Amino acid sequence: MRPWLTLLAGVISTPAWADCPLDLGHGTGIVVFSDRYMLALRPDPLRIEVGQPFALLMNVCTKRGDPAELVLVDATMPEHKHGMNYAPTIEADGSGRYRVEGLLFHMPGNWEVAFDVRSGGAIQRLTHDFVLK
Repeated sequence: MRPWLTLLAGVISTPAWADCPLDLGHGTGIVVFSDRYMLALRPDPLRIEVGQPFALLMNVCTKRGDPAELVLVDATMPEHKHGMNYAPTIEADGSGRYRVEGLLFHMPGNWEVAFDVRSGGAIQRLTHDFVLK
């Protein structure tokens, strides 16, 4: 086999971030970074509607690409000082991939979603804002 062909085959079979892909399907996704972690998430359904339940598909990893543990997901409306009326559930597949079920934003406005993540030690909180009209 030609050396360049062997190199090409190796590059194709081991893409960067192979264990923690940023694209979660449909060419969409939100990426949240911290100093230690990277979260890739996509709502399911893609469009979040007021008063309609939705889920988040997520990949949760360290910056090195190793799987990390999603410990908690919660959402609040900072301007109104209250949260969701329901507690979401987290389903893990054991490799840093998660499905968070039972999310529901019951009114329009700015929602701050918090993600508590752990990898071998202390828990770190990452957040992302969703604005519903």
